[in-house]
Amino acid sequence: MTIKEWAQKGNMISVLKKKVFVIDEGTSDKTLVLFHGYATSSLDFYKVLPELSKHYRVIIQDFIGFGFSDKPTNYYINVQEQADFCLELWRILELKNITLLSHNISTQIALELVTRQRTNFVKIDIQKLIILNSTISFDQSNLSDANVHPLEHFSKKSKLMLNSFQFYKMKIKDFFYAENKITEEEIEAKWLLIQQNNGREMIDFLSSFIIESKLLWNRWHTTLQLNNIPVKIISGKNDIIFNENEATHFSEECNNSHLHFIDNCGHYPMLEKPTELISAILES
Repeated sequence: MTIKEWAQKGNMISVLKKKVFVIDEGTSDKTLVLFHGYATSSLDFYKVLPELSKHYRVIIQDFIGFGFSDKPTNYYINVQEQADFCLELWRILELKNITLLSHNISTQIALELVTRQRTNFVKIDIQKLIILNSTISFDQSNLSDANVHPLEHFSKKSKLMLNSFQFYKMKIKDFFYAENKITEEEIEAKWLLIQQNNGREMIDFLSSFIIESKLLWNRWHTTLQLNNIPVKIISGKNDIIFNENEATHFSEECNNSHLHFIDNCGHYPMLEKPTELISAILES
């Protein structure tokens, strides 16, 4: 899938005075919203979209600052602002009966949205939450300045990866259980979307996500403990960022949750094990 082919599948929608790239496929009355991770884009889901759109109306957006969406210069869009953009987009698209899947750092945005629903801050219709290879930790020891937060490992790796395409090509394979599960074409497409409209500069704001994660930890943790919607936590068993212990601890902290591991899989199940991921989503 080239970025040109992917671009042709979606549309640019004006949301709060910014342009957001959105793919909207499927005719079901059940909606599946897919959130991509950091330093990447909606393209991550190209392998699972065809099958999932047979079962759901599938919505995939590029967050502000990523992919084809607008990329502000020298301005950090924080988690709560990203949530605002999502809510406005959902209003425009009239989304209902939502299953929300978040990958990587977008779990923060998903938890913010579920928190707003729980507190009746806004009217949202999130029926289920699927958390895929998160980077957020609910281990209190990670909040201490003396300990390294899991996001910091991810931050360091991401910044190093973006020094050059050759280095990116080499290091991105570390996130996969098997190096041959990501092709040269996929690596190049991911890189081109990072570079689009000077998007590489956005990675410098990753440390701000870490600060937000610590500041809003209690807010999101409370939501998970009081949660009353089904939550499925799916994780590649060989993820170097969100390891098996982190995934298990996350599940234990979350009410009404179910933990599902995908064997022989790293941080990107949608690219490495798409068939297994589709099955796990449909089973939820």
